Amino acid sequence: MTRTVPVREVTAYPRRERRHWADAQVARLTARLIRRGVSWLALALAGYLVIEVLTYERTYPDMASRMKLVTLSDDPAMRMLQGVPHAVETSGGFVVWDAGWILAAIVGIWAMLVAGRLLRGEEESGRAELVLVAPVRPARVVLVQLAVLAGAVAVLGAAVAVPLAVLGTGVAGSVLFGLGLAGLAATFAAVAAVIAQLLQVRRRVTAASSAVFGVLFLLRMAADSAGSRGWLRWFTPFGWLEELHPYRDPSRPALAVSLTVPVVLGGVALALRTRRDTGGALITEADHARARLRLLGGPVAFAWRGTRGMLAGWLLGIAGYAFVMGALTATVLDFAADNPGYQRLRESLGWDAADLARGFVGFMGTLMGLLIALYTCWRIGAARAEEAAGRLDHVLVRPVTRRRWLGGHVLLTLASAVLLALASAVAMWAGAAMTDAGIGPADTLAANLNPLPVAALAMGLAVLLFGGAPRLTVPASVAATVTCYLIEMIGPALNWPDPILNLSPFHHLANVPAEPFAAPAAAVMVLVAVLLGIGGFVLFERRDLTGD
Repeated sequence: MTRTVPVREVTAYPRRERRHWADAQVARLTARLIRRGVSWLALALAGYLVIEVLTYERTYPDMASRMKLVTLSDDPAMRMLQGVPHAVETSGGFVVWDAGWILAAIVGIWAMLVAGRLLRGEEESGRAELVLVAPVRPARVVLVQLAVLAGAVAVLGAAVAVPLAVLGTGVAGSVLFGLGLAGLAATFAAVAAVIAQLLQVRRRVTAASSAVFGVLFLLRMAADSAGSRGWLRWFTPFGWLEELHPYRDPSRPALAVSLTVPVVLGGVALALRTRRDTGGALITEADHARARLRLLGGPVAFAWRGTRGMLAGWLLGIAGYAFVMGALTATVLDFAADNPGYQRLRESLGWDAADLARGFVGFMGTLMGLLIALYTCWRIGAARAEEAAGRLDHVLVRPVTRRRWLGGHVLLTLASAVLLALASAVAMWAGAAMTDAGIGPADTLAANLNPLPVAALAMGLAVLLFGGAPRLTVPASVAATVTCYLIEMIGPALNWPDPILNLSPFHHLANVPAEPFAAPAAAVMVLVAVLLGIGGFVLFERRDLTGD
C-alpha cells in the first residue's frame, strides 16, 4: 500500500531531496498511466516476431526460394510499401523487410498518441495542475515524463530484440533492430511533445502529429519509388530504420541519427514548455470565434461530430493500403506461380490453384477485415473516452438514457464499418485495374464485405468489456482480435490442431470471392455479437460511471 506523505513532512526535506521526491512521484504516476499499454504492446510485438520467423523458415526452407524474394521486391509498388530489401535470404533480414514497416508504424503511432495524452491530455483535463502542486516545475514534469516514455520505448525495443536473438537471427542484428525501432518510436513521441506545446487541445495535437506521421511515411515511400530518390530516406525516421541494415553492413550514421533526433526534439519541447502557462499554448485561437452548434442536438450527432475526423483518417489509411495491395496483385501472382513455398502456403490457406487471383483478393479482404475490426474496437473506445473525460455525466443528467447513448455509438460503429469496407473495395479494385490483374469490382466488393461479421464480433466484445471492465475496452478487444487473426494466418502453415484453429472467427470465413459466402458461420458470428452487445448494455446500466 502506497504511503501518503504529508505536505509539511515533504517541505521539511532539503531542497534537493524535495526535488528528487517530486521527480520520483511524477515518474511513478506516469509509469502507472502507461504501464498497461506498454505491457500489452510488448507481448504483441514479441509474439508476432516469433510467428514471423517460424513462418519464414517453413515457407522458404532453402536458399533458392529465399533468393526469389529479391525478384518479388523488384516491383516498384512492393518497394514503396515495404522498402528496399536487404539480406532477405536470412531470417533476420526478412523480418526487417517484411515486418519492419508494420512494427515501425505500430510503435510510432503508439508513442505519438501516448505523448499527446501525457503532455496535453493531462493539462486539458486539469490533472496536470494537481501534479504541479508538488515542489516541481512544469518543465521538470515534462522532462520526467519524456524520460519515462524513453524507458517505455526501450522496453518495446527489447521486446523486439530478445525473441529475434533467441530464435537465432543474430544477437548484434537483433539489438540494432530493437534500437532502431526504439529510436523511431522516441522520435514520434518527441514530435508529439513539441506539438503539444504549440496547440492547446489534445484532439488537435493528435491530428497534427498524425499529419506529420503520414507525411514522413509518404516521404519514405517516395524515397523507395526510384533509386535516384534514395537520399530522401535521411529526412524521415522510417528511412533511418531502412538504412540501418542491422543484419548485414549496419549503418552507424543511421543509428546515430535515430537516437540523436529524439533527444534534440525533446530539448525543444522542454524549451517551449518554459514559454507558456499551464493549460495554455504558444499558438492560440481568437476567443471571439463564432460558436459552432451543428450536430449538438443529440448524443448520436455529437458522437459523430467528435469522431468524424479520426474516421476520415482511418478511411484514407485503409483505402490507401487497399489500393497498394490491389496494385500488387499481378506481381504477387507471378511470384507465387513458380514458388514451391508459396504454393504450400496457398494450400494451407485453402486457396484454389485454378483461381489464384480471386484467392489472393479474398486473402486481402480478410486483412482489410482485420483493420475494420480494429476500427470498431477503437470506435467503442471513443465511447469509453467520453465517459472517462466526464462528458457523459453532463449527457445523462438530461432526458437521455444510457441505453440510447450507447446504442448511438454502436449504430455509428456499424455504419462506419460498412463505409470502410466499401471504400476498401473501391480502392482495391482501382489498384488491380491499374495493373490489369483481371479483378472486377464485384470481386473486391465481395472480398471486403465478407469479413464484416468478424468486425461485428469484435465490436460486440468491445461493448461487453465497456460494460463490465471499461478500462480494458480497447486493449483487450484489440488483443483478442489480433490474436484470432494470427491464429488463422499462422496456424495452418505451422500445422496447428483444429481445436485451436476453430477458436478464431477468421478461420470460419470462406475465401470469398474464390469460394461461396459462408452464410451459416456469418449468422452465428452475428448472433454471438448481438449477445455480447446485450451483455454489455446490461452491465453498463448496472455499474457506476468511472473516470480515467
